Amino acid sequence: MSDFRELARGMIGDQIDEEKFSFCADDVEAYICAYCGVSAIPGGCQTLAAKMLAEAYSGGSSGMGGAVQSISRGDFSVTYASGSAERFSGFDSRLNAFRRIRWSGN
Repeated sequence: MSDFRELARGMIGDQIDEEKFSFCADDVEAYICAYCGVSAIPGGCQTLAAKMLAEAYSGGSSGMGGAVQSISRGDFSVTYASGSAERFSGFDSRLNAFRRIRWSGN
């Protein structure tokens, strides 16, 4: 199975800013892992992760209002377009199938 990054590259096209792409990919991967309670993106979730990455990179509108607008290198700063707090929330219902149950330990 292809890595979600390669699938997203096919969706985005030829003109890719590698630094921005890498940051968005890390952000998508961290979000999916945290939301689903897993250490790696589940195999069946690769296509969804690629769609999330493509939309995060390009600023698409289906659930991702906060694409990365700029990245500064100095003290590392990332600026998101408006709606960044909810940039992945439109995908939550599709990610629910990949969530693991977490026990409180009691």
